[in-house]
Amino acid sequence: MHQQVNLFQPVFRKQQKVFSATTLAQIVGAVAVLLLLLLGHASWTLANMESTAGNLQQQYDHLQQQIGALEETLRTPDTEALDNEIEQLQARIEERGELLTRFDDLAIENQSGFHIHFRALAEQHINGLWLEGVSVDGSANIEIRGSTLDARLVPGYLQRLANLPELSDTPFETVKLSRTDAQQPEIGFVLRNFPEGQAWD
Repeated sequence: MHQQVNLFQPVFRKQQKVFSATTLAQIVGAVAVLLLLLLGHASWTLANMESTAGNLQQQYDHLQQQIGALEETLRTPDTEALDNEIEQLQARIEERGELLTRFDDLAIENQSGFHIHFRALAEQHINGLWLEGVSVDGSANIEIRGSTLDARLVPGYLQRLANLPELSDTPFETVKLSRTDAQQPEIGFVLRNFPEGQAWD
C-alpha cells in the first residue's frame, strides 16, 4: 500500500514580506523630515549669502565715499596750479619739438652754408633738455640757447656735440647757466663756440 505526502503545503511556501502601514508611515515621515532639514539648510545658507552680499555692498559704498572725499581733499588750488604749469610746459616742449623738425628746412634756406651744423644739432636729443634757438653768423660763430630741468645734463650734451664730426672744428668755449624765474624748475643755458665778449660779424 502506497501513501503520497504533499510537501508543497502553504506552510512551506516562501512568504513575501510586505511593509505594514506603520512602517510606511515612519518611512514617509523620515523622508519628510529630511526634506525639511535640507530646505532649512538651503534657506539658512541663502540668508547668510544675502547678508554677506549686503555687507560687501555697504563696504563698497563706504570705500567709494572715502575715495570721493580724498579726491576732493587733493583738489586744491596748489594742485590745479601745478596742473596748469605742466600743461604749459608740455605746450612749450611741443613747440620746441616743431622747431627741431624745421631745422632742415631752415638750414637749406640759409644762405650762409651752415646747414650741416643745423642738421647735426637737430639730430641730437636728450630727455629733459630742449633747444630754444640757434644762431650762426658768417664767421661760423654758433650760439645755442636752451633749457633743462637738470643742470647735470648740459655737460653730457656738450660732450655729445664735441663728438660730432660736423662740429669737431668748432668747440664750444662759453657755457652759461641761469634761472630766470626762481619759482620755475627750468634752468636756461647758452653755449657759444667763441668768447662771450666777442662781437658778432
